[in-house]
Amino acid sequence: MDRPSVVRSLVWVLAAGACAGLWACAGPAKGPAEREEAAGTFAFWPVFPDEPRIQFVRAFSGSEDVAPTRKSGLERIVFGPEAEAEAFINKPYGVAMRGGRIYVCDMRGAALTVLDLKARQTRLVGTSGVNRLSHPVDVEVTPDGTIYVADNERGAILVYDERERYSSMIGFPKFKPVSLAAFGDRLYAADMNAQVVQVFDRRSGEKVGSIGTVGDEDGQFRLPLGVATDREGNVYVVDMMRCRVQKFAPDGRFLAGFGAMGDYAGTFARPKHIDVDADGVVYVVDAAFQNVQMFDEKFQLLMSFGAVGEFPGALNLPAGICVSDDEVGLEAPRIHPGLEPRRFVVVTSQFGVEKVSLYVRGDLRAPYTAADLAKAAATVSTGVGEVTPERLRLQEQGGEPEPVERAPPGAPPPPAPPKP
Repeated sequence: MDRPSVVRSLVWVLAAGACAGLWACAGPAKGPAEREEAAGTFAFWPVFPDEPRIQFVRAFSGSEDVAPTRKSGLERIVFGPEAEAEAFINKPYGVAMRGGRIYVCDMRGAALTVLDLKARQTRLVGTSGVNRLSHPVDVEVTPDGTIYVADNERGAILVYDERERYSSMIGFPKFKPVSLAAFGDRLYAADMNAQVVQVFDRRSGEKVGSIGTVGDEDGQFRLPLGVATDREGNVYVVDMMRCRVQKFAPDGRFLAGFGAMGDYAGTFARPKHIDVDADGVVYVVDAAFQNVQMFDEKFQLLMSFGAVGEFPGALNLPAGICVSDDEVGLEAPRIHPGLEPRRFVVVTSQFGVEKVSLYVRGDLRAPYTAADLAKAAATVSTGVGEVTPERLRLQEQGGEPEPVERAPPGAPPPPAPPKP
């Protein structure tokens, strides 16, 4: 085909596309309430007839989920060998999100994986040099972009600048950090060896104090695992062994606590990480329930989401959680138009294909109703308690088993009932 013919063909294709676009735009625009979404497209919690507050958005297991790998011959020539580079998340634990970037601690991969949703890139941090990561378990990213990574095998907190370059290290002998939180100039680290929360000046790295002691009373811990701060600088600590969450003032004074060992909603079986949003809602991951429970500022249970199963948004031995109000509009095409997004919630699962699950917390948007969203909802588990055949059978019959209290690990067996 000669050049004029090629040009004429190209003009025809462009004109046809423009006409198609005009034709598509010619009809009357549908209002929000008239838009129909395919059934089973979205996963919501709580389930209908309650108004949905949480929607599963999508999951990540590696770089291919952030941006498809370029594999054409032309792209290999243009972009070089890195066009085919892929990163996989092996065994995630702690997670943070800020500015459209999800930071994932990959324990087995010995790296901090950065899922950059804005740039559509995946980067690995801490994989080279003498100060490379060994067993990263949690990450905290402060408003100035500084990245703090707890490495419990190295017994230190590695610090990276806003460009993801190594900067310094924080720690001391026999320190074993397992989770991090920051507020202002303070950096808080749950220390598995000392069984307290260590407090550092995050800029100098100097240790300035600690929160808690070892024991079973208020203000004491048996195994502090998760730590978070709220908008006022109060510190929340998950004691995995006692199945309890405690709240401390910024100066370390005990304020309140809630939670107990159990197998029903509002109790815990194996609580892991924790976060607190701008409204004071507390999110606690439970690896045994395989869900996330949400509590209000008075520690009353609001709802739960996630759970084990084969539905969208299911979790598989979850551990890490974070909440972020930044860049919520990034995932707008994947969010139901009837849900007004307010913040992201990210949860990591240590097993399964979907290692990092992204949810959005939102409110019903007028003129939609809960029934409108239910038409497009997938069938999900309510995420309340352990899913067992007996529990499901009783739920279907309208009943619920009596709560079963479990003795803490190492506790003596209960006394035998007296003989008649």
